[in-house]
Amino acid sequence: MREGWASNQGTRLHYLESGSEGLPLVFLPGTFGFAEDYVPEMSALAPRRCIAVSLRGRGKSDAAESGYAFDDHVGDFAAIVAHVGLARCAVMAYSMGVPWALGYALREVRRVAGLVLGDYPARYRALAPGWASRAVSAMPERANPAVARALERDSAEVLLWDRLGELRCPVLILRGGQPGAMVTDEVAERYGRHLAQMTVVTIDRNGRELWQPDFDAYIGAVATFLGTLDTAPR
Repeated sequence: MREGWASNQGTRLHYLESGSEGLPLVFLPGTFGFAEDYVPEMSALAPRRCIAVSLRGRGKSDAAESGYAFDDHVGDFAAIVAHVGLARCAVMAYSMGVPWALGYALREVRRVAGLVLGDYPARYRALAPGWASRAVSAMPERANPAVARALERDSAEVLLWDRLGELRCPVLILRGGQPGAMVTDEVAERYGRHLAQMTVVTIDRNGRELWQPDFDAYIGAVATFLGTLDTAPR
């Protein structure tokens, strides 16, 4: 693992990098995820070049006082990808990271060769009053209280469904087969109405946390999808 730092308008952002082969894959975590969460995936996909990021207020990245709106998060991700120097890459996102990844892919249509979207609809939601306190109570070891409050304060509804048709890259929708998964049949069908190239993979034994208990099925689906991107014409 190689550690690195990028900057977005003065906010220092941390990332991890591994491998050197194939189409690079960039991991975009969910609400309070950070780069270190993806070390198992990066190891399993070796020697593929992988980059895992920590957006502002997560992991080792700066917890800026402001800048927690939808576009700010997309900007953090874009700053890391630009800093690393990726002309073309795949993006894998989970939970709230999914709308941020879609926002980036819509901004950089030619740069994104493929998307892996983990169990979340094409929507960034406005966070209701009290969300921050509940999040901190549920994840005290992860959720910085000031960051949680900033996320709630800066949140606003962003619907991305009608823009999905602008994407030209293949998309893998990952969902769990157990109760709690957010990509229901209805949500998957809605994705299908807008995306030109979409595959849905249900990991039968896993639920909201797509990587457990059956990590092999989860990482196998990702590796198979990436293999198709490696051989696809540009």
